[in-house]
Amino acid sequence: MQRAARDLLTQLEGQDDLKLSKVVLACPRREIGWRVPLFFLALPWRLIRQVWFWRADVVLFASLNPALLLPLLAPLLRHRELRLMGIAHGLDITQGPPIAQWWIRRSLAQLDGVICVSRATAQACLERSFPADRLQVLPNGIGQRWWAAPTPSGSRRVPRRLPGTFLCLAVGRQIPRKGYAWFVDAVMPLVPEHVHLWLVGSGPQAKEIDRAIAKRDLQHRVFPLGLLDDGDLACVYRQADLFVMPNLRINRDMEGFGIVMLEAGLHGLFCLASRIEGITDVISDANGSLLPARDAEAFAQDIQAQVALTSQQRQQQSERAAAWVAQCFGWNNLLPRYRAAIDQVLTQPRAW
Repeated sequence: MQRAARDLLTQLEGQDDLKLSKVVLACPRREIGWRVPLFFLALPWRLIRQVWFWRADVVLFASLNPALLLPLLAPLLRHRELRLMGIAHGLDITQGPPIAQWWIRRSLAQLDGVICVSRATAQACLERSFPADRLQVLPNGIGQRWWAAPTPSGSRRVPRRLPGTFLCLAVGRQIPRKGYAWFVDAVMPLVPEHVHLWLVGSGPQAKEIDRAIAKRDLQHRVFPLGLLDDGDLACVYRQADLFVMPNLRINRDMEGFGIVMLEAGLHGLFCLASRIEGITDVISDANGSLLPARDAEAFAQDIQAQVALTSQQRQQQSERAAAWVAQCFGWNNLLPRYRAAIDQVLTQPRAW
């Protein structure tokens, strides 16, 4: 969500006909733990000041997390024809116990429009009584600029790929719905010995992943790399042969989109992914295959089919994936649609 918001903000800043005032949190990853609470404490005052000083027409929340303040703030933000919009990513809609869901419903009711990044996210909003005529489904976009300058392959954080191996890559927070521990335990033992897996990311399931590696004696084939900066991550993408997204269905923890699949696609990586939730809006025949969640045999068979491709077939597949992602999710095509969604909300009656 952070990367998607940052990219959208950059695109909006480049619009000559748009006067943009922003309230953002930008800090190193190591400072997030204490900076986020301070940001949310200061947000009400900063938002009210910006709205009234700039006489804004629209406030666009880049995710619904900051919009959770709206049941308290909305009366203070009302002036003229101000509109309130949010972008729903998935977990920001489905998270939390019943009391949190009650508050999310109240927050949604304050919004004049919601942009949902997938059909699954839109369905989650509808299930929480948000009006269908105020919803629009627009995917996350991605720009080439993030990957213009990868770190040289000599980075200490990025290992050297072993000759003769076929490299699978997974990138994301290590939590149960990502399915990494399941993939290591159920899929990796079914594929040939020269198939290796690199795992980029961190999270509460890291120890379970380590246990699965030890249980299956896969220390020589599965390598957790931890968190990487953008340059190192670009280097990893360029070394891999295949991207995997083995998500599992977890109650109240949906995959609303999966922007890492776009990052992989820009680097020409074909993706094998679970056929669930927002993932289905990202993967097509051009950039990947959708497989039944928790079907280890299906994942193993498709990996072996990828291993069997000739270098020419793999190159053609790579070029097709990169071209498709750039065409469908590049900002040249998506930004006018985001602007149209904002303009549409401006012509509708206010929700409050």
